[in-house]
Amino acid sequence: MKYLFIPVLILLLASCEVTDDSNIYWVNSYLVNCTGVAPMKCMQVQKGKTMIEGQWQNFYSKIEGFDYEPGYIYKLRVKEEQLKNVPADRSAINYTLLEVIDKKEDAKWALHGSWQAVKINGKTIKLTRMRGAGVLPELHIDLEKMQLSGIDNCNNFSGQIINVSDDRIRWGTLAVTNKMCPDMTIAHAFNQALHAVETYQLSEKILIFMDQEGSEVLEFNRLPDSKVLLNDIWVVESIGGEAVGDKANAPRLEFNTSTMEIVGTDGCNNLKGKLTTLTNSDLVFGQLAGTRKLCADMTMPDKFNKILAQVRRYEIENIKLTLRDDQDNLLMVLRKTD
Repeated sequence: MKYLFIPVLILLLASCEVTDDSNIYWVNSYLVNCTGVAPMKCMQVQKGKTMIEGQWQNFYSKIEGFDYEPGYIYKLRVKEEQLKNVPADRSAINYTLLEVIDKKEDAKWALHGSWQAVKINGKTIKLTRMRGAGVLPELHIDLEKMQLSGIDNCNNFSGQIINVSDDRIRWGTLAVTNKMCPDMTIAHAFNQALHAVETYQLSEKILIFMDQEGSEVLEFNRLPDSKVLLNDIWVVESIGGEAVGDKANAPRLEFNTSTMEIVGTDGCNNLKGKLTTLTNSDLVFGQLAGTRKLCADMTMPDKFNKILAQVRRYEIENIKLTLRDDQDNLLMVLRKTD
C-alpha cells in the first residue's frame, strides 16, 4: 500500500508546480520614452527570481490583466504564449498576468516633487537686494513623465530624465530660456553644478546632488506640493493676454483640493463645480454650475467661462497662478488674495 502512495504523492506535487510557460517578471516603478511602431511610453521589466538594479529592459508589449500604477516595484508571475501568423506590428508572444506576487512602494519616488536650492558647492545661496535679483533656484522632478524643469534664478529650464536609480540620476540636454538678468552669478553657478550631477542622497525634506567624485554640488529643501499651494482664493489679473480693468468685478476662483471642489464668480454669476484632473502640473475643470443673472456687460464673464474650459496645465510662482492649455499657450493669470 505504501508503494502505491509514493507515485500518487509525486503526481500531486507535480500538479502544484508552476508550469514552464509561467515566468517571474519584475516591473520598474516608472515608464520611459521608447519607440515601437511609433513613439510611446514603455514599462521596464526584467525576468528571474531576483531583481538586479540597473538591469531593466524596455517592454514594448502589454501584460493582459495587469493594472500598472507608477511608483511601485512589481513582482509578477506571467504566462507567455507563442502566437502564430502574427502581423509585423504585433508581438509574437501574448503575455497574461497569473499573479501579483509583490507590490512595493519605490523609495526613489520621494524625488518626485518640487525643490528649492539652498546651497551651491556647499555655500548658502544669498540673494542680493538689487532690483531684478531673481529668485532662489527651483527644481521640479516629475517621475510620472520622467521630466525635469525649474528656474536657475533667472532662466527657466526643462529636459527629459533618462534614468534614475536608488542613488543615481541622469538627464538629457536641458532646454534653457535666454534672458539676461542684472546679476547672472547665481544662475551660472547653479547651471554649472547641475551639469555635474551624478549621484544623490535623499531624506524626507532634503535632497543633495553630488558629482562623480562624491563632492556635494547642490542642496535643496522640499517645497510644498503645488496642489497644497492651490488651496486659496485667486483673482484674475489678465485673461487672453489682456489685463482686467475692473478689479472690483474681476472673476475669482477658490480651490479646495482635498474635495476637488471649486467655487467662485465669473464677474457676474456665481460658480460651483468639481475638478476632474489635478496633479502638481495638470488641471482640468469639470462642468461648472452657475447662477443665471444677465449683467450689463457679459463680455468678461463669457470670455472667462470659455477659456476656463481650455485649461489643462497650471504653475504657481510666489502669489501668481498661471493657467495654460494643452499646447502650453498662456490662457490666464490670477493673483492670490486674502
